[in-house]
Amino acid sequence: MSNHPHPLVTVGVALYNHEDYIVECLASICEQSYSNIELIVIDDGSPDNSYAVAKAYLDEQAQLGNEIASKAICYTRPNKGMCNTLNEIAQQAKGEYISFVGSDDYWPFERVSEQVEYLENHPEYVLVHANSIKVDGSSQPIGELNFSNKQNAGRLYEAIIDGSGGVNTPAHLYRTSVYAKIGYYDPQFRFEDLDFWLRLCREFEVGFIDKAMSYYRWHDNNMSQSSNMLKFYNDEIISIYEKNISDPILRKKALLRMYRKSYLRALRTLKLGHFIKNWRKYKKLEQS
Repeated sequence: MSNHPHPLVTVGVALYNHEDYIVECLASICEQSYSNIELIVIDDGSPDNSYAVAKAYLDEQAQLGNEIASKAICYTRPNKGMCNTLNEIAQQAKGEYISFVGSDDYWPFERVSEQVEYLENHPEYVLVHANSIKVDGSSQPIGELNFSNKQNAGRLYEAIIDGSGGVNTPAHLYRTSVYAKIGYYDPQFRFEDLDFWLRLCREFEVGFIDKAMSYYRWHDNNMSQSSNMLKFYNDEIISIYEKNISDPILRKKALLRMYRKSYLRALRTLKLGHFIKNWRKYKKLEQS
């Protein structure tokens, strides 16, 4: 049993194809002001040199005496996908709290300390989240993910469904005890966070810190930017809603919002076929 005065926090990095960004990500973890961190890095079969770069950095920092790096778990194996990698980390985690960071994202140095303090002082919440600063490939700020004026605390299940609020994925910390109640990430989905947050927020209340507590990389490789999104987006979201929303009125509200987002996105990107298809589905469902 640990004699450390502060609870152990597991930080998970599902590393994939980010050789240019992984050092900035890991440095922001190893240099946290909060030292009782268990760092687990799993390279999900990256075709680039991500694993070699990550391992070399952690080995160097361990030799320099960095406590987090010296205890870090870092390995590579064949590709299994995001959800399976997150679950592999979660099932190894020994921390009372856990947070996952994108392998191209990074954190301010007080992030873990402030979020742990918040949850320690708010036992009624299982999760805390915050805002994020969006950065480009050169780590220059280009915007924000701002939840300050959205529904951001308490019971957020319906807020996620109707789009009035939710959990900011790049800036979360939650209690590992939630897994016993809601399970792990569902590997049938690519939008792993939407399914997981719906399940978590259906059962628990969450808290919010009104400040930016992560740097979220926004570039051409973001799935949310990808031109392939429209090919699978609807079916994926419909499956998540069917799994997690039993109330037919709430499910209709969620699907209407999804079709509206889809046809507006298609219009912005001049994909007229997708626009017509989703607009027609929206109108048909609206009139049903």
